[in-house]
Amino acid sequence: HERIYLDPNDNRVYIDTYVADLGECRPAMLVIPGGAYLEVCADREGEPIAIDFLAKGYNAFVLNYRTGWGGAPFAQLIDAARAMIYLRENATHLKIDPKRVFAVGFSAGGHLCYALATMYEYPEVKAVFGEKCALVRPTGIISGYGVAILNRNKPSGTYRIFAAKDEFTEADVERLSIEKIVTPTSSPMFIWHTAEDKSVNQDVAMIMGMALKRVGVPHYVAVYPYGGHGSSLATEITAREGRSDIQPLAANWTGAAAAWLSTLPDSNI
Repeated sequence: HERIYLDPNDNRVYIDTYVADLGECRPAMLVIPGGAYLEVCADREGEPIAIDFLAKGYNAFVLNYRTGWGGAPFAQLIDAARAMIYLRENATHLKIDPKRVFAVGFSAGGHLCYALATMYEYPEVKAVFGEKCALVRPTGIISGYGVAILNRNKPSGTYRIFAAKDEFTEADVERLSIEKIVTPTSSPMFIWHTAEDKSVNQDVAMIMGMALKRVGVPHYVAVYPYGGHGSSLATEITAREGRSDIQPLAANWTGAAAAWLSTLPDSNI
C-alpha cells in the first residue's frame, strides 16, 4: 500500500495502491470517486471500493484528481489518463496484467470513466500524451450513477467544471455528451443506477444502453429499484447516517460487474 504522485507539477494528482503480492499478475481496477468535480474526491467511493475489488481478485488503485472551479478544460481526464498510463507502464512492479486494466467510478467519477472510454484520443489528450494515448483506453469500465448527458440549456456543474465553461453550443453537445460520442472502439461498459436517484436520473442508463447497442459496444445495464444518489457499495460499510444507503439489491452490483468484466477480451496494446 503506497501513495504514488503522478504529476510532478501538482501534488493533488496521485493514486493510492491496494496490491496483493501473491506471486502472479492480477487484473487492475482504477477506482475514481465522485464529488461533482468540486472540492474533494468522496472517500466513501474510494478505499471501500478498492478493498471490495481487491477481495474479488483485482489489484486496485484509488485516483485523486484535480477538482474545483477555475481549472483547465479536461483537467480531470488528463489526470485519469496519467493514472491509466502509469498502471500499464509499471505493470510488473504493480503485479498487474497491462491488458486487463479496468476503471470504476461514481457520479462525476462515473463521468470520468465514460470519458476514458470514449475520449482517449481527443486532441486535448493527444497534446499531452502523444502516442501513449493507446494506453489510456480501459479494457472495460463500470459507471455507477455516472453523469453522461450534457444538457445545453441546463448544464450540470460537473460538465461546467470539466469543460471549464458555463455556456455550451450544439457543437459542444455533439462533442461532449457521452451518448453521442460512443463508437465501435469505445471501451465496454457496465452501467448501474438506482430508480430513486434524484441527482442523475435512471434514464441516463437507458439512453447509454441504447447508444452502445447502436454502435455494437458490449454493455451491461442495471437499474436497481431502491437507493439514492451516492449509494457506493450500498452496504453498511459505506452507508451515510440518516440515509437509506443499505440496499441489498443494489449491493449486488459489485458481484455482477466483476462477473461480467471477466468475460471481456484483453486490451490490444
